[in-house]
Amino acid sequence: METALLNARTHWEHIYETKTTQQVSWTQEDPQPSLDWILKLALDPSSFIVDSGGGRSLLAEKLTEQGFSDVEVFDISMRALTQARQELKSEVAREAISYRVCNVLDYKPEKDITVWHDRAVFHFLVDEDQRGTYIDNLKKWAPKHVILGTFSPNGPLKCSGLPIQQYAADDLVSLFAPEYTLVRSEERIHVTPTGNTQAFTFVELQRA
Repeated sequence: METALLNARTHWEHIYETKTTQQVSWTQEDPQPSLDWILKLALDPSSFIVDSGGGRSLLAEKLTEQGFSDVEVFDISMRALTQARQELKSEVAREAISYRVCNVLDYKPEKDITVWHDRAVFHFLVDEDQRGTYIDNLKKWAPKHVILGTFSPNGPLKCSGLPIQQYAADDLVSLFAPEYTLVRSEERIHVTPTGNTQAFTFVELQRA
């Protein structure tokens, strides 16, 4: 496991060292549908929101622009988080967003989570034991809302040279049941910075 973790960290550090935001497929200038779905929850602005594997995503800063004051971004790549912090546009965002270098399977929250957001981390867990650890952890921590985005059955089989696991909405719902129930789902076509398209499955789950 330690060797696998080291290899994964080395892989992603290399990606963020050698590629700009316009050279990686996951870049979103407008982080949708994640941002809209979180805003529709009408949460207290002090709610604790965790962006799993957020890297250089703009979601955290967009949330602070909407008044949220407690957002944590964690990622396996220190370089990704350093770049994200350097690219923040406002002092409000710098105060509201915390960053943690961590593998998703080692993450432990320091407070109760209101929203767990994961766009394209879960689908990298192709090992059944790793998926089980991820799911068991979330059920134990019991965030009120879980928003997951993965490649759909119509999407790619790899990302950044790594294999992934495709999911339909029903697949994700069954994995998190009965502790979580489906609020909404959507298959969304993401257009990469290079103009290619990728089919994603997004689900919003709520603690039962």
